[in-house]
Amino acid sequence: MGIGRSNKFQSESVEYSTPLALFRPLATEFHLQRDVCASPTNAKLPAYWTENDDALTKSWTENCWMNPPFNRQLRKWVKKAHDEALKHKSTIVCLVPVRSNTKWWNDTVVDAEIRFINGEVNFSDLDRGLWLPMCILIFGSKAKRGHFGFINYRQHRRAK
Repeated sequence: MGIGRSNKFQSESVEYSTPLALFRPLATEFHLQRDVCASPTNAKLPAYWTENDDALTKSWTENCWMNPPFNRQLRKWVKKAHDEALKHKSTIVCLVPVRSNTKWWNDTVVDAEIRFINGEVNFSDLDRGLWLPMCILIFGSKAKRGHFGFINYRQHRRAK
């Protein structure tokens, strides 16, 4: 349960659609071609894989977007993004919660560019944003490995 009296993020699902205001600039910058964690209702790109396609078993040879489920499998998704970007020399851009207290974070982000998100990300265009600290991890050929920066999502939220 969240902080306060009601939790707006209670759900039977861990699927939340990425806000287009966050996705579009990244898609343009990195020429993203495939959404690896999508459903027909929340896919951000014409080419996408669903849960039934099981992207963890596929080769990610294109520049990919990943907004994975924020569950116990998160480490597997980030490790897959890391490994596939190195293997195929592609660029993989990931929207994930900051998990700097974990081993998988320590093992993977050394090869990433990190853009911390300032502000609450409003998944599925909900009025209220998710209070978790979030970031964009960029792996692969277009990543500025070892660099970090910030995305001012608060500014976008005020502009709405």
